[in-house]
Amino acid sequence: MAEKFNQSKYNTEWQKKNMLSVSCRYNSDFVNEFRKALVKLNLKQSDVIRKAMQDVIDRANDK
Repeated sequence: MAEKFNQSKYNTEWQKKNMLSVSCRYNSDFVNEFRKALVKLNLKQSDVIRKAMQDVIDRANDK
């Protein structure tokens, strides 16, 4: 009998193969100020980081 498809297991395996995380540590005052700014501007941290990363990639590709 065929094993039932497990969506959660598939998602976990796909993420392991296709996704990486980026990590950094900054002074707590700086991070708290950043988080307050995100709320004030109604932005997501992940969107801001993604845009910054894409800007660096684009600049590097222009050279």
